[in-house]
Amino acid sequence: MNYYRFFVSNSRILIFAIILTFFSGFGQTFLLSLYIPEIIKEFDISQGAYSRIYAIATLCSGITIIFAGKFIDRIPLQRFTLLVITGIIAANLLAGISINLYMLFVAIFMLRFFGQGMLTHTSMTAMGRYFSKARGKALSIAYLGFPMAEAVFPISVVSVIMLLGWRESFLLSAAVILVVLLPLVFFLLKNFNKSKIREEGILAPQAKASPEQDRYWSQRDIIRKADFYTFAPTAFITGFTLTALFFFQTFIAEFKGWTIEWMALNIGAYAVSSLVFSIAAGPLTDRFTARKIFPFVLVPMALGIATLALHSHPATTTIFWFLVGMSAGANPTVSNALYAETFGVKSLGSIRSIFTFVMVISTAAGPVVYSSILESNFNFNQIHLILSGVILLNIVFVFLRSRSNTSRLAS
Repeated sequence: MNYYRFFVSNSRILIFAIILTFFSGFGQTFLLSLYIPEIIKEFDISQGAYSRIYAIATLCSGITIIFAGKFIDRIPLQRFTLLVITGIIAANLLAGISINLYMLFVAIFMLRFFGQGMLTHTSMTAMGRYFSKARGKALSIAYLGFPMAEAVFPISVVSVIMLLGWRESFLLSAAVILVVLLPLVFFLLKNFNKSKIREEGILAPQAKASPEQDRYWSQRDIIRKADFYTFAPTAFITGFTLTALFFFQTFIAEFKGWTIEWMALNIGAYAVSSLVFSIAAGPLTDRFTARKIFPFVLVPMALGIATLALHSHPATTTIFWFLVGMSAGANPTVSNALYAETFGVKSLGSIRSIFTFVMVISTAAGPVVYSSILESNFNFNQIHLILSGVILLNIVFVFLRSRSNTSRLAS
């Protein structure tokens, strides 16, 4: 079944997944960073102080996801989603009325937890659970909400901040979520059940599961399994690298002698490649399985980071962002399919919450670690050479583990 027929056959649940990842933008770094100048001016704090508040709030949200994310395995999808939407509305309202740093911290925590964390978690868990033969396609379609948000939200939010103010922007965001997202979810999930899923032109069959896929996994069992330590470093490296690159993009441009405008313009190469390779990863995952593709997901990112470290020609910016976008686009599709292939879908909420925790922690660590290394008199070229080496080591590790698992299953 091609993408068009697949989308038409499952339009409601797929649109549901897209709009959740789209609205997760309200808790993503690319959007919240736009408020930094106004917030540090309003509360009379340094950028470093705000960075620490942001990192600690993000860390707390990641820890909370471990406990909250697993409830999607027990609560009906519609009810769970409505709870998450209520949370992101409350987060924006609190951000808009914050009068001290304590309220601001709680608001940032809630934005990160319900936005970056739970909206994404709900979308990807639903796709992994409700699809089997076309899981890759479903996950790649759900990912489309991210580049859509990156294209729409920044210019919209900047315009509102300029016209109305940063507080009013948060309050307006809450109103938009209430008026747009909430009714859409009611409509899209009305009378939804798995029997309506169509994957290959027929009603989706119940695939025969292995004993490991057919069991309920506790989070303690998951972290005791060797596969967790094979998959987790890739989740960490991806979040760490992308957050640090976006956070320090203006400083990297200055170090390289590029204009900030040129750097920002070339992020378009990232958006295009992440979109294209997300879509491409879907059918490839369905055809070859996520386990076979996963070892190679970070290869483009390693090449992109090495290119950034070794060259300063303006064309490097385009090549670097395009290569990084390839991995950024393919990884969510492949990784989320991998978790379902390995552990099954009965405890997928618990499983994904742990890997989401790893990812969220990495996004908190990225800016802090970069700052610490820069303060130790390393420059960006040296940092990126080290980072590309770490990514290559992880690729080799995952590849060898994958070969070992294949040999074990074949024997």
